[in-house]
Amino acid sequence: MSKDDLMWKNKVHYYLRFILGMTRSEMLGMLSLFIFLLMADIISRWMEYQSSQHEIDSFQPTYWSKVLVEMESSKKFVKGNSPSRSFSFHRNDANYSSNFHSVGFKRERKQDWQIDINQADSTAWVALPGIGPAFAKRIIAYREKLGGFYQAGQLKEVFGLDSVWVNEHIQQFSVGKGIFRQLYINRAEWKEFRHPYLPYRQANLVLNYRKHHGSFQNWEDLKKVQQLDESIWMKLRPYVSFEP
Repeated sequence: MSKDDLMWKNKVHYYLRFILGMTRSEMLGMLSLFIFLLMADIISRWMEYQSSQHEIDSFQPTYWSKVLVEMESSKKFVKGNSPSRSFSFHRNDANYSSNFHSVGFKRERKQDWQIDINQADSTAWVALPGIGPAFAKRIIAYREKLGGFYQAGQLKEVFGLDSVWVNEHIQQFSVGKGIFRQLYINRAEWKEFRHPYLPYRQANLVLNYRKHHGSFQNWEDLKKVQQLDESIWMKLRPYVSFEP
């Protein structure tokens, strides 16, 4: 296996194991599911092909010849002198609005509610308009991976959650005490050095630099790492701690 292949394999394993939090058995299960779906797709396409071949083989030109003859006969009938009658039309002058009954519609006033997005459990989330059990579970899982929300706009990062919905209710979200788990950059080991915002390559760069140069004192020290993507680390900044 080449060096590039090994690095690619490590990246995939890091993403599945530490970003998505999947166990080895779950990864094997996902691989099995992928193979099953691939085989199902191949079988489905093969059956569609066989079905189309059967339709071609069963084509009956004599049947369509009869249909065409009947169509020609109907055209001759239309062109002939068929009897016709005039009919009278009585205009209805009644006021059309009287035929309709107004249906009362009362727009429900939006309820005033507030929610601490760092403390709310699934029951609290499901109680909100537009949030079901699946979304509640995703929000809580993503919050746990982040280590807490530092602003309500991070809810837009939850997979499938409508950003329009978040914007509409942005004033009703509070972050409470905010982040509850820091990323201790000077003491975290490889298994602990993971975060949804932190790609594999950036984590590897920082850990290798720390190994050879010692602890980071501040952000200026962190910027000394070659090939460091500052945009990624600025996004991570609220979570990073330089405590020894």
